[in-house]
Amino acid sequence: MPFMRHGSMTLQSRPRAALSRLSQASLLGAMLAAFAGCTSTGTSPLLSVFSDALVPADDASERAAEIPYASLIVDAGDRQGLIVLGAQANAETYWPTGNSGLITLRHEGLHVTVGLVADLLDTHYSGLAEFEVPWRAEAPVSFAVTRAWQDAEGLPRRLTAQGNLHCGPAQPYELPLATLTLEPCEMTLHWENGATTEGQLWREPQSRRLWAGEEQPWPDGPTIRWEVARQWW
Repeated sequence: MPFMRHGSMTLQSRPRAALSRLSQASLLGAMLAAFAGCTSTGTSPLLSVFSDALVPADDASERAAEIPYASLIVDAGDRQGLIVLGAQANAETYWPTGNSGLITLRHEGLHVTVGLVADLLDTHYSGLAEFEVPWRAEAPVSFAVTRAWQDAEGLPRRLTAQGNLHCGPAQPYELPLATLTLEPCEMTLHWENGATTEGQLWREPQSRRLWAGEEQPWPDGPTIRWEVARQWW
């Protein structure tokens, strides 16, 4: 995909970004249609959850305990609360947020967003040998990450960063439905435009799955936080 330097996309890249967003919106619509067809009388339990997909943050932990579905608690600035798993495809999970919004995780890490003021369009890690994402490596690791996003003015951007991830000793971490012993991992990204961003990930020591994260996906971007309430694995 051709791009200009310092994050400005060329016009040739706009159709791909638009197609990606359209595909995600179509997936969400297809999921809702499928769930709606699961019952001939009344509304299915899962569709009832989706009709009010973003449970307010104040009620999120209580609601997570009440429903049997995989769920996250998310704070994306203009959207906060409990969201429920809509679909899973290999390493990716899709989380509807209401109002045609969607958050996609890949290996439990932030991958794509739809419907925010500024959206993350794509995330790609490289330089990791056999690992797809840096938090699956056991020791401290260096890597590269490329992210594309659409800013508040609707303009597509892209930047690449050189990153480092270092995880500390495991310690208790209070999640919405349990307290687990997790490793805190500091992720530092040095972007090609000179900016630096930092994030924190919390992973389970044996499986190295993420249970929580807080990250600024790109320089001057929104801070997005997520915690697993009820896991899907």
